[in-house]
Amino acid sequence: MRTDDYKNAIKLAAKDLDTREAQRTASLSGASFQDGALNLNFMNRPVKVTVPGYAVGWAEAKTGEEFALTDAVIVLHYLQGANGLGPTGELLAYRQIPGGEFYTAAFRKRAEIPLIKTFGQKPGLLTKAGAALGGAKAEGFGDEAVRFQVLPNLEVLTVIHQGDEEFEPDGQVLFDRSINGALSIEDIAWLGSAVVYRLMGLSKGLS
Repeated sequence: MRTDDYKNAIKLAAKDLDTREAQRTASLSGASFQDGALNLNFMNRPVKVTVPGYAVGWAEAKTGEEFALTDAVIVLHYLQGANGLGPTGELLAYRQIPGGEFYTAAFRKRAEIPLIKTFGQKPGLLTKAGAALGGAKAEGFGDEAVRFQVLPNLEVLTVIHQGDEEFEPDGQVLFDRSINGALSIEDIAWLGSAVVYRLMGLSKGLS
């Protein structure tokens, strides 16, 4: 997508959300509503969405820091699609999400291969980077796994199978079933890759 496409997506989402009762949107999405704004966490950081207009920004922005257009699209689309349902505990691979089978190869290249290349041969690094992003170690998945509550009602799990002399390293990005209907398949692909690239950035100071 081009910058203009993201801006248009934000404009359309904000226009739709302005027709809704903000307190109900907050309730369905797991956000709070006070002082004319919805407040929620995104990627372990507090976000403020002003109403009306639905402008999205970090609640505690660093000097000169702007809220990425891609992030704003995800937050607003999440608010649009929120149905009040929290995580189910049932995890899905991208290909198992309706429509995902057509884009699995692209998602693999965009998110899972970079995850494997960064963490597949460095035991412990995913856990350290995950903790820096607010994730929690998850047991029972591969050799190393971290669970992230990326938005109030949405969870993402990153999994690594460490390589050895016989097998190449492998990995996956998994999504809680509650993401069905909450975001489009395109939004889900971006969200998965956004988690991975944030982890990659954090890993540079840890390896």
